[in-house]
Parts: sequence; structure tokens; C-alpha cells
Amino acid sequence: DHRNKVIYLFFKPFLLLNFNYGNIIMKLLSKSVLGGVVLSSVIGLTACQNMSMNPNHTAHNGKTMQGQQNVERLTDGQILKVLSTANMGEIMQANAALPKLQNSQVRSFAQGMIKQHGANEQKGQALGNRLQLVPQVSHTSNALQADSNQIVTKISQANSAVDKDYMMSQIMVHSKVLQTIDTQLLPNAKNPELRNMLVETRSAVAMHLKMAEQIKSSMP
Repeated sequence: DHRNKVIYLFFKPFLLLNFNYGNIIMKLLSKSVLGGVVLSSVIGLTACQNMSMNPNHTAHNGKTMQGQQNVERLTDGQILKVLSTANMGEIMQANAALPKLQNSQVRSFAQGMIKQHGANEQKGQALGNRLQLVPQVSHTSNALQADSNQIVTKISQANSAVDKDYMMSQIMVHSKVLQTIDTQLLPNAKNPELRNMLVETRSAVAMHLKMAEQIKSSMP
């Protein structure tokens, strides 16, 4: 009838742009559905299509809805704190394990962690002072600290040699730190000097991880 003809002309652009939704509209028109219902259907379907076609749909807080919900955006000060937490965690874990280690390779590894992460911590503090960056806590640094505390507690409470447990913890910790550098620290770092330190730290962490895996695989 005349009313359906008017509605058809009004929604003709939708029919031309999207054949799937055009079929739906035609079925609705064929049943003499009121124009207001048709309009609501088109708006709803179009909105859903736009959201589904855009995987990086932005929410009101400026963060993307997909892929970034669990990734914390860090400032340079927070990044510096994450690095410090990782360094100090390695030192604390090695100091807790050393009195209970029997394997010479594991003892050498723990001593290396104290020396190398201690040097990296001093380098980070010097960089922060030079750039006037104040280390700030974040969910990421708190998570690393919690992991380290758990490892130290387990090692401290052990009544026997902890060589295997220590090396397994080192594989876990270095893997997590490496992933954190790749997914959060490097993508968020703004200062070029801080980025350079992150690149150097990443190389050291990757080397430590490889060493830990080799030592663990050689243990009986």
C-alpha cells in the first residue's frame, strides 16, 4: 500500500548498502509492520554491525574494549618501579636460596643474579635521578612483588635443599618479566633513555631465562 511504499523509499539506501539487512526489512514490510518498528530494527542491527566490524571499539574511558582490558597503561615512573621490583625480587630470592643450595651450577646462578640485578638496579636508580623520574607503584609492580614474596616464603620455609624449586621459580619469574617487558614496558615507555635500558634489560633477562632452563634440564 502507500504507507509501505513510503517506508521502502525512506530505507532504500539501507537496502542498497546491506543486502542482508535489506532482506530483513523487506520481510518486515511484507507483514505491514509499522514504520517505527522497522526504524528501530534497522538502527539496532546497524549499530550491532558497526561494533562487530570494529574490533577496537573504543569505550568512554579511552581504552579499547577488546585486547586491552587486562593490559595496564604505564607511565615512565611506573615502568621504572616495575624494573626495580624485578631486580630487587631476583636479589631477595637468590639471598633466600643460597644457604640451602647444594648444586654448584645453581649456586653460581644465584650469585650471578645478585650481582647482575644489583648492577641493573643501580643503573635504574641513576637513570631515574638523571631524568627526575619518581618510581610509582602499579598493579604490574604489585603483581611482581607478590610473586617474589611467595617464592621467598616458600624457599625460607623449606627444610631441605631447594635447588630444583629455586631453578623452577627462576624460569617462571624470568618468563613473566620478559613478557611484561614486551607487552607493557616497551610499548608504553616514552623516554628514549628508558627505552634503551629496557632493551638492554630484556637481553639480560632472556639470557638468564635460557641459563635457568639449561641448568634445570641438566639436574637429575
